[in-house]
Amino acid sequence: MTNALICGRGEVMDCQNSMAENRKVRMALIGTGAMGRKYAAMITEGRVPHMELTAAVCRSEASRRWAEKELPPGTAVFDSSDDLFARPDLFDGVLIVTPHDSHARLAVTAFRAGKHVFCDKPAGISLMEARLMSREAEKAGAVYAMMFHQRLYSRYVRIKEILNRGELGRLLRISMENTEPYRTSAYHRSSPWHSTWAGEGGGVLINQGHHLLDVWQWLFGMPKEVYGDIRFGKYNDFTVDDESRILMDYGDGLSGSFFVTTGETVSREKLEVVGSRGTLILEGDTLRIVAYDQDSMEYGRNSSCQNRTGLGLSIAEEVYPVEKNYEGMLDNFAMAVLTGCALIAPGKEGERAMELANAAYLSAWTGRPVALPLDGESYQEQLQAHIRTDRKFGRNGESNRPGI
Repeated sequence: MTNALICGRGEVMDCQNSMAENRKVRMALIGTGAMGRKYAAMITEGRVPHMELTAAVCRSEASRRWAEKELPPGTAVFDSSDDLFARPDLFDGVLIVTPHDSHARLAVTAFRAGKHVFCDKPAGISLMEARLMSREAEKAGAVYAMMFHQRLYSRYVRIKEILNRGELGRLLRISMENTEPYRTSAYHRSSPWHSTWAGEGGGVLINQGHHLLDVWQWLFGMPKEVYGDIRFGKYNDFTVDDESRILMDYGDGLSGSFFVTTGETVSREKLEVVGSRGTLILEGDTLRIVAYDQDSMEYGRNSSCQNRTGLGLSIAEEVYPVEKNYEGMLDNFAMAVLTGCALIAPGKEGERAMELANAAYLSAWTGRPVALPLDGESYQEQLQAHIRTDRKFGRNGESNRPGI
C-alpha cells in the first residue's frame, strides 16, 4: 500500500507521528452549509487528530447562531472572507466549502496570503480555474488538496492494487454506470446556485458525478479523446445536464463508457473492467474477480477450441461496504502540512476530473469528439456563452450572490 494511503487511513508511520507529535494545523472554515458544518463537527469533536478549527466565516445570522452554539469558545467568527484574510495570524490553512463559482477566487486569495488550502470538489467551475488554482499553489509552495474521499473507499483501493500489479493484463474495456445520486426538483430548487452554469459550472458531471470522474482517472488515467452524449434538462426545467454518458478512447485499443444520472429512482452502481488476463465487476458492495489461466488475446488467436471452453477461469467474490472517510482525508491534509506526508488527492488532480467534465460538455455542444489535453480557453468561451443563457425552472440561473 502506498505511503499516501497509509497516511490517510489512520495508519501513520512512526516517523510521521514523531514529527507531528501533538501539533495541529489551525484551520479557517469558509462555507457553513450542510457539508461545512459536518466538517466542523469532525474537527471540533476531535475526529481529525492533527487539525483544529480556529476561525469561521459566517455571513448570515443563522450561521452566526450556529457558530455560537456549536463552535468551541474562542473560535473567531468573521462576516466575510475579506475580514478573515485580514487576520492571517489566526490560521494556517482554509477549508473551502462554498458554492463552486467561489472556489478559485478563495483559493487564490489564500495561496497569495501564504495559506494552505483544502477545497471541497470541484476545483472551480472550469479547467482554466482549476489550472489557475494549481499554479498559485505551486507558486506559494502551499499544500493543496481536494476532497476526493472516494479514493479511500476500500473497494476502489482494492481495485487500484489489482491494476497496479497488472493482474488483469492489458486493459481492453471499462464501463461505469451510476444512478445512485437521484435528486428531485426540490433539491435543485434548494439553492439558487445549484444546477446552473454560472453557479455550479454544469450539472451532474460537475456535482454528483465529479467524484466518479476522479475515481475513473485515478484508476485508469486520462483518455486521448472523449465524446459526450449528454442530456441537458432531461428530467428538470433547466439548461445543465441531469444525465450524462461519456465515451472514452485511450488510443491503444482500450475504450471506456461512463454513465451517471440524477433522474433514475432505482439506485445502481456498477464498474466493470475487462483485461486480457481477467475481469472484475464491482456491483454495489460486491467485487467479483474472474482470473484467466492464460492471456485471453493469445488464447483467442492460438486455441484449437472454438469458444471459451478451454480458457480456465477462477472466480472470487469480496465484499467492501462503503466508509465515507472524510476524517481520513482531512487528517491526511494536516499531516501533509506538518510532516510532508503524501496527499491522497493533491489539488492539481482536480484538473483531471474537471478536464473530463469540460471536454464532455464541449463535445456535446459541438457534436464532435474532443481530443485531450483540452483547450481551456476555447471551453471557457463556450461556458460564458452558456452562462448568458442560463435558465432554471423558467428563471435566469445566475445566483447574483454577494461576495463570500
